[in-house]
This record gives sequence, C-alpha cells and structure tokens, in this order.
Amino acid sequence: MPPEFLAQMGQSAQGGLTDFFGGLFGNTAGPYKDAMKQFEKYYGQANQMQSPFYQAGVGAIPQYQNYLGGMKNPSQFINNLMGGYQESPWAKFQQDQATRAAQNQGSAMGLTGSTPLTQYAQQNARDISSQDMGSWLQNVLGVNKQYGEGLNNLVSGGQGAANNMSNMLAQLAQLMGQGAYGAGAGQNQDRNNIIGGIIKLLT
Repeated sequence: MPPEFLAQMGQSAQGGLTDFFGGLFGNTAGPYKDAMKQFEKYYGQANQMQSPFYQAGVGAIPQYQNYLGGMKNPSQFINNLMGGYQESPWAKFQQDQATRAAQNQGSAMGLTGSTPLTQYAQQNARDISSQDMGSWLQNVLGVNKQYGEGLNNLVSGGQGAANNMSNMLAQLAQLMGQGAYGAGAGQNQDRNNIIGGIIKLLT
C-alpha cells in the first residue's frame, strides 16, 4: 500500500480514537449540571429566608378576616366592646369626692336632701362616669386599631414574600430549563463523538 494511504489510515484511526475516548470519558454536560445544583442551592437559601414572612402572613389571614368580620356591624362591635367596660378606680374616687363636696355644700346652705342638690350630685356622677367610659373606649379602640394594623402588616409582608418566592421560582425554572437543555445537548455531543469515533475506526 502507498505510504500516503497508510498515513491517512493512521490519522483516521487516531482521530477515531480521539473522538471515541473524548465521547466516552468526556463530560460536556457536567458544567450545566453543576450550575443547576448551584441554582437549586441558592434558591433554597433564598426561599428559607422568605419562608418565615410567608408563613406569618398565611397565619394572619384568617385572624385578619375575623377582625374585619367583627366590625361589619358597628353598633354590635361597640356594644361588644362596652360589655368589657369597668369603672376605673380614679372615676370612683372622683365621684366620691364630688358627692362629699355636694353634701358639705348642701349642709352649709341648709339644702341637704333637697331635690336640686340630689339631681346635681347625680348629674355630676353621670358626667364623671361618661368621661371615664369615653376615655376607656378611646383607649380600647386605639389598641384594637393597632391590632388590626399589625395583622394587615403581617398579611402584606406575607404577600410580598409570596411574590418574591414566585419570582425566584420562575427564574429558577427558566435557568433549570436552560441548564437541562445544555446538559442534554452535551450528552448528545458525547454520544455522537463515541459513535463517530467507532465509525472512523471501522472505515
């Protein structure tokens, strides 16, 4: 055989072996798979950071719904609140002081037991009680408002965390899809190299 032909056959065999072993031991898909593992790792870390806010928001939703439902009837809501009212010690002290002052004044003026004096003392006691009740209700409504705002903040924070998690998941899906495509293409390339190498060795 001519030396040129033998040299050509040697080059073909050498190329076939190179392709064959390159495909057999090659790892063209490896970088894509490694990247996909990193994507999953960092998504897991980010998801773990967002999860407490998401869980808090989810847990607050039924509480917030109950809170809003309790105020759909304003009159009933106020009546329910007032059912817990108790006269403060300070209001009781003021009423006692006002009663004693009226009695002393009536005694000095010779009006003890009179109707006008009795009506004055009763009105004074009602005014003190009304002020105490109004102050109590204002404080309770303030606390109730803060409670509602707190629940609303939890729900809003949970919604924000859910949005972040959804966005991260969408990005991960896109990256994983690209990685899977690249890994598949790499595996096909390795497989084609093996087949091509065998063909070169046989021809």
